[in-house]
Amino acid sequence: MAQAWFIRVFLLLAMAIPYAAFGQTAFTAKAVKMRAGPSPDFPVVSMVRPSVSVQVAGCVDDWTWCDVTAGLDRGWVYAGNLVYPYQGRRVTILANGPVIGLPIITFSIGPYWDSYYRGRPWYGRRSYWIGRPPPPHWIGRPPRPRPPAVIQPPRPRPPAVIQPPRPRPPAPRPPAPRPPRPGRPVVTPRAG
Repeated sequence: MAQAWFIRVFLLLAMAIPYAAFGQTAFTAKAVKMRAGPSPDFPVVSMVRPSVSVQVAGCVDDWTWCDVTAGLDRGWVYAGNLVYPYQGRRVTILANGPVIGLPIITFSIGPYWDSYYRGRPWYGRRSYWIGRPPPPHWIGRPPRPRPPAVIQPPRPRPPAVIQPPRPRPPAPRPPAPRPPRPGRPVVTPRAG
């Protein structure tokens, strides 16, 4: 009896922690696939259009995948496709996770799928997904802080040097009248 009570309290606390972390709004950088786990091997939950705001519950410890909510769907999105407002710019979570300070969370298929995917067609294959070996990023390793990856604005161009106009070549001179040849009469054009 006490063990069942402890399990219930643990599950309630495990579900409450991600909800406390909500309020971290990020945006999709392009159209992305929301998946049922933090790997491209997991089934697709839904497609999310570009520039859609998503609520980030947290990311795995190397900030490669984040647990997000978009509309009524909940799932995992590759962090390279998520941008986060940071110091007046939008930066990718993948390159800036440690600096941004998003929560680090873990993924456990059983409780996660039981909470969010009971009605999905692939939920029946849950035992197949539970029995799979974890992807390499699930192995715990300390996070490496990285400086924010911010694209530098282009350098301003120096002002254009205005060249003075080139002098025009002199207008062609009208041909000089030829002196009449000896022995021919001079013909003048008639006016009018």
